[in-house]
Amino acid sequence: MNHRHDTWGWMLAVDFFFAGMGGAMICIAGLADLFYDKVGVSLLGNFLGPICIGIGAGFLILELGRPFQSWRVFVNPKAILTFGAWNMLIAIVAGLLLASFGLAQVPWQSAVALRKLLAVVSVITGLVVATYPGVLLGRHKSRPFWVGPGLMSLFLLSSLVTGTAAHLLCGLTTTVTASILPDIFRWVAAGLLVLQLALWVGYVLIKKTGTTYLEAKAAERWLSGDLAGLFKYGFLLIGTIVPIILLIWSMNFAFLGSALVLLGGLLMRWLAVCAGEDR
Repeated sequence: MNHRHDTWGWMLAVDFFFAGMGGAMICIAGLADLFYDKVGVSLLGNFLGPICIGIGAGFLILELGRPFQSWRVFVNPKAILTFGAWNMLIAIVAGLLLASFGLAQVPWQSAVALRKLLAVVSVITGLVVATYPGVLLGRHKSRPFWVGPGLMSLFLLSSLVTGTAAHLLCGLTTTVTASILPDIFRWVAAGLLVLQLALWVGYVLIKKTGTTYLEAKAAERWLSGDLAGLFKYGFLLIGTIVPIILLIWSMNFAFLGSALVLLGGLLMRWLAVCAGEDR
């Protein structure tokens, strides 16, 4: 039996990385406002979240081709891409407006009700953006490694990990920092990484031993095939285990640990995209 083999562009992985991280960042900023009454962790991190979503959307437009006709994605209400496009647009606008409350010069600085509303919208749309890539891939029943709801949870988790690490990096590199966080975020990021390690190992092993023949063949690429080195030494070791150790060890290593988390998140998305080539 012949199986089609398609090549997926690197821009799709970059889109998933920036959009997912940005979605998680505006979600975290919204939660910080709702529960700590602080607009996020740092002014830089607050603005970086929606900007990252915009960067991801730009790469997706280039990957799909015909960028000057990209507006068409907003006019098909039955398409999942249309839902994703509108949600990303709302997330960007809500995230930027929420971040603007960190600027003393804005005239709506005292509009607390508006800020809380924007925080709620940022949390909801941010979660959708962070989860959306996994939903998009999981719907492709012809892609053995992607099929099923598992990838949705893994993409959401990875987005939360990278979003937390990005906020921590921003908090460590700017003097305009909220009174909450850095140390809390260090432990949150480490805990999410432990969970990510367990779930990804379990996901690949389940695909290898408990599913169809084609899913097992796809998982073999991660365990002993052409993607094994990048998965084991790039994503699991450098992008997950080493950051866990650095983040737990000391706040002095939080910057390096967070940077490695972002590298691991990018590698994970590249691995996931490559794993979808077999059809």
